[in-house]
Formats: sequence, structure tokens, C-alpha cells
Amino acid sequence: MRRRLERAGLVRRPVIDKRTALLVLALVAIFSIAIFMRMLPARYGFFLNEFDPYYNYRAVQFLVDSVDQSGLLGASEYFGWTDTQTWYPEGRPVSETSQIGLHFAGAMLYLIARDIFGALISVYDFLVLFPVFVGSLTTITIFLLVKKIAGPSAGLFAGLVLAVSPPIITRGNLGWFKSEPLALLTAIFASYVFLTVFDRRTSEKGLIWRSLVAGLLLGYANTAWGGSQFFSIVFGALLILVPFLSKNLKPFVKSSAILVTSILLVSASFPRPGPSFVSGPIGLLLVGGVGFTIVAYLVRRSTDPKKYHRTLLKILIAALLLGVIIPGFGVIVSPSERYQTVVNPFQRTANPLVESVAEHFVPTGDVFFASYAILIFLGGFGAIQALRRRSVPYIFAILFALAALYISSSFSRLLVFSTLSFAILAGIGLMELNSAIFGRSTASHGKKRERVYQTSGEVRVIYAISMVAFMSFPLGYPVNAGWISNADIPVTIATSSINIRSQVSDWSEALEWIRYNTPEDSVLASWWDYGYWITVMGDRTSLADNATINQTRIAQIGRMFMSDEAEATRILGELKADYVVIFVAGVKILDQSSGTILYRLGAGGDESKKQWFIRIGGLNEDDFIYDDEFTPKPKFWDETVLGKMMPFTFLQYVDLSQGRLIDNVEYQAGGRQVGIDAIYTYNEKYSRSEGEPFRLAFTSSSLREAPSATAAEPFAAVLIYEIVS
Repeated sequence: MRRRLERAGLVRRPVIDKRTALLVLALVAIFSIAIFMRMLPARYGFFLNEFDPYYNYRAVQFLVDSVDQSGLLGASEYFGWTDTQTWYPEGRPVSETSQIGLHFAGAMLYLIARDIFGALISVYDFLVLFPVFVGSLTTITIFLLVKKIAGPSAGLFAGLVLAVSPPIITRGNLGWFKSEPLALLTAIFASYVFLTVFDRRTSEKGLIWRSLVAGLLLGYANTAWGGSQFFSIVFGALLILVPFLSKNLKPFVKSSAILVTSILLVSASFPRPGPSFVSGPIGLLLVGGVGFTIVAYLVRRSTDPKKYHRTLLKILIAALLLGVIIPGFGVIVSPSERYQTVVNPFQRTANPLVESVAEHFVPTGDVFFASYAILIFLGGFGAIQALRRRSVPYIFAILFALAALYISSSFSRLLVFSTLSFAILAGIGLMELNSAIFGRSTASHGKKRERVYQTSGEVRVIYAISMVAFMSFPLGYPVNAGWISNADIPVTIATSSINIRSQVSDWSEALEWIRYNTPEDSVLASWWDYGYWITVMGDRTSLADNATINQTRIAQIGRMFMSDEAEATRILGELKADYVVIFVAGVKILDQSSGTILYRLGAGGDESKKQWFIRIGGLNEDDFIYDDEFTPKPKFWDETVLGKMMPFTFLQYVDLSQGRLIDNVEYQAGGRQVGIDAIYTYNEKYSRSEGEPFRLAFTSSSLREAPSATAAEPFAAVLIYEIVS
């Protein structure tokens, strides 16, 4: 029957050329590699990662429950929700302080998967997998973007970079239900859609809908992640440069107006970023970019073509001067302190809270080289080639790369943008190299006919092998620190927040104990890092968490930990806390001669963060720690609540290089030196004695379990103290 229909011309067999088939297979392979790399942490446990994803899960669960109870209109309850189980007693206005776009995307996609496709999966498990697939889809969108700029081979290479690059994977792997994966997916796709506006074949109708889609996607990305505003900066700069490159500005004026209007409308329609986005620096840059394109269009129509660029340049300089003067009148909404630190790295030391966050650390040159390796050289070559072309897509690539490299040098979290820039430029560079090696070139010798030159087969083989080797090298080298090893890192709660590749159950034990052994109305005090875990997994009220929306409260908690018992209990009384949670990490070893367990501290617990407690609390470091900014002075152990809650007593300094004890006095004045560290013995200071302000109610398992007789073992102790006075 089918053959008869084909002969009659009623049915046609689809025809796919080999090039398209290979391209599709390559994309499928890249997508599969991306999923594999992002799923590696699953072998340590199937959990949400880090801290923020737990609160995002809580918000998505709230949306899903609201829709289940009241239908789609129930989602509106989200905008009036004040979560009183966080930032007690005032609570947290969720929609004003959260990534709304992320929460709604998670809830909507889960409801589709459950109710339309019949997926039998919990909200929690769905969100654990969410970043794996969303992050992997970004390899497809970056392929489309770079293909638009420099061709399919460049696009494939860019997709492969995003599939395996550590900065992208570590902020988009299993359990990372945070802002970056969704925001990057939508913003990159928006960039591709808008660049298609400059195709000569794009009709006026196509120009309108493409600009609208790009603007809506960029606006939505802004609601999912504040970092997405970076793309608006790039597009604002692009709007200013296009009039210098394009002769036909009429369609561009229309498309830029649609793009910017849709970005601003979507961004301003949600509580975050909200209407202030329009009157902020980035909103005004976008509006100014549209205004400049309109002025350029009018100038081109009314000015001598020979004077066009000079006139336009004068107008631009005047506009820039005006942009420098206007902020002085206070009419522009200032960005938050975090954004100001990105733009002005010298402001970093102004706020110790910003400085204390690990993802805010300044990435070093070693980090850049380990993250990008050969991509740095390919990217540099690609940048040179892009500068030689003056088309809008290539200018976009240069603008993106310059801005990305600048802001990613401020915060390690923003390395995702430098990864995108290297993916784009390295794709261009590789495409140019491949064209030179595998393509044909012509040369003319005076009146002689042009001769075609072609690279020899041996050179092609050597080039191909060399490129594969150079690109594969960082996957496994350095050993235990290559790209694959960087992806093979457990989620935070699986290791109880210490840097090892094995399960440590202490935090899971503590959160389970909190959920089932404390009164439901209990209020728990801890350093802000653990607030999300306590609220979501412990199902109890916390005083502070990773949102850091009340820096005064965080400073108050820092002072509480570093105060004596009288002051600490006064602060805790003001905050109406019932329990105090501390976290101490390090390694332990069994002294075979005495059978005593010895402890070394400093694996990322509160013992490693105490200097930030002091700085953020506005106290004097010299009172509590030595010059090495780590080793505690006797006052810390004897007079602070945190020192007394840590169940340790100083024993001796030890020379780690020689494995011998050394004189206490020798290193006491200056604190820790290279190869020298302090060891402690266990000493529980708050037990069940009458008259003590705290009672030790819970200790996690790894602290007291005896290590093996031959090796040091890690511990990650969670201790929970009940406030008794």
C-alpha cells in the first residue's frame, strides 16, 4: 500500500542528507555527555545540592499544593505568602525576595509531567533532576547561537564545551535547583532568536515576533536570576553599536523597540526585579540604546553620508557624558551592594558578609587555566578573527566576551559567563583553524593563473590528533582535579558539607532529630549557612538563612556566638530562640598508646568560619584569634559561647611533616604555621549540670565514633544545644 501511495505521489519518504544526519547525531551525543557529567553526583546520594535549592523546593511545593487545592488561581497565593518559618519573627515575603521565574517554572513543569504525562514522581525528586536536563538543553541553545555566528562546526564545539566545562557543571548538576540553569537556557536562546533578526531573509512579520520572543525570554530570565541582567547589558551595548555597522536602520529601530519594551514589561511585572529595574542603570541603558538607534536613524536620513559616523560619534559622547552626570542627581535607582561589588571589585572589602561567601571569592589565574586550558588560546584566536569581521553577530560575540571576562574576574560564581565567552570565541577560533587546515586556499602570482593550495594529508592527521589530545587533556589531568573529577563531587548534604568523596550522614541525622524530637513551634539559632536545611528538612523555624535579607540579624548571631554566656543568652532571649545548632568539622585519629581520640579542626565548619562571625559581628579579631586569622586564643575557648559549645580542649601543637609533638609555647604567640597545627581532645563542656545556660541535646555520630587504628578519618559534627535559661 505504501509503495502504491508513493508511486501516486501521495506520500513522500523523508530525505535527510548525510550532513544533517551527522549534525543531529553529534548533538544527541553532546546532550548525552552533558547528562552523564551532571548525573555523576548521584552515586553519592539523590539529594538537592547546596543550600538555596532547599528553599526553592519549599516554594515550588507551596505552589503545587496551592494549585492542587484551589486550581490555577491558587498560584496567586504565592504573591501574598510571608513565610514565618524563616527569619523569625518577622518572616520572609517570598515573592519579593525570591527567584519567581524559577519557582513557577519548576511548579508548572512538574504539574505537566504529573498530570499530563502521568509521571509518578515527587516534587523533590523532580527538582533534583530538573537542573540536569535543563542544563543539558543549554548545549543545544549555545549550539544554535554559535552556529548563527560562525557556523555549525563552531556551534558543535561550543555545545561540547558547555557539556563538560566545570564552572557550568558545578552550577547546574544533580540537585542544583537554583537560578543559573534555567536562566542561562532562556537567555542564550533569546540571544539566538534576536540575532536572527539580522538575517536578510527575515520578513517584517518575522522581525516583530522574533524581537518579541527574545524580549519575553530575557525578561523572564531576569525573574529567575539576577545574573541574567548581564545579557541586558550586552544587548544595551549592542543597540548602541549597531547604528555604526548597519546601513538599513529602519527595521532595526522597530525590532530594538519591541525587544526592550518586552524586556522591561516582563521584568517590571514581577516583584523581583520589579519596576525599579526600569529606572535602574540597566533599564536606562536599554532605553538609551533604543533612543540612540532612533536618533541614528534620523541622522542617517538627514545628514551627508560622509558625515554620518562623525555626527553619530559626537552624539554618543554627549550621551555618555550625560550618563555620567545624571546619577549625581539621585534619579537612578542604585543597584544592590552585591551588584556594585561586581562592577567595582575594590568595594569588596566594604562588607565582610559579601566577602565571607565562598562563591564571592575572586578567581585566580590558576582557576581560569584549570577551567579552560586550551580554550584560552582558541578563544584568543577566535577573538582576533571576530574583530576582523564587522557583522552584528561577531560584534555581539566580542561584546559578550569582554563583559563576561570582566565580571567573572570579580566573583567565582560568575565564571559561568566566562565559560560562555570562551565557548563562543573558542568555537570561532576552531572553525577558522579547521577552515585553514581542511579547506582550500588560492594564491595569485602576477599574471599567472591562480593556484589552489591544499594542506597535505599528513598535516591534517597530525592537526586532528593534536587537537583531540589537547582538548581531552584537561578531562583527566591533573589527576583527581580534571574536568571529570570536578564533576564527580557529591552534593553538599551527602557529605555533611565537608570536601570529601564519600557519604557522611551527620547533617541528615541532625535534621531528622530536629524534625522528630523538638516541639513544632521551636525556634533554632545557627549560623545563616544552615537556615534553609533547618527550615525545610528539619521543618522548624530558623532565625537566618542564605537569603541574607537581614544583615543586622546575621551580625547579631555572630556576636552571640562570640559573646560570654550572659550576653549570648540575652541575645537569644531577644530572638526567642529555643535551640542553638553548631557545626564542627575536621579529622580524628586514634592515639594507640593511650586509646584517646585526637582531633584536628578546620574542615569547613564553624571552627573555620569564626573569623567571619567576628568581622560580621563588628568585633575585634585580635581578642579571639592569632595572627594567622584561624588559631583560637585562650579567650575564645574560655569566654565565648561558641568556644564552650565546641567539645574540645587544646592538647598540643604537632609538626605534621615529621609527625611529632612540639613545644606548646613555640607556636602559641603567632598561631598556626605551615606544617604546624593544633590537636585537641574531646571535652564536653555543656552536659546536664544544673545552673548551666545550655544543655547538649544531640551529637551526630561521626564525632565520637572511634577511627581506625591506622589512618585519620574525617568528622562533621552537628551539635544541638537546648537553651535552658
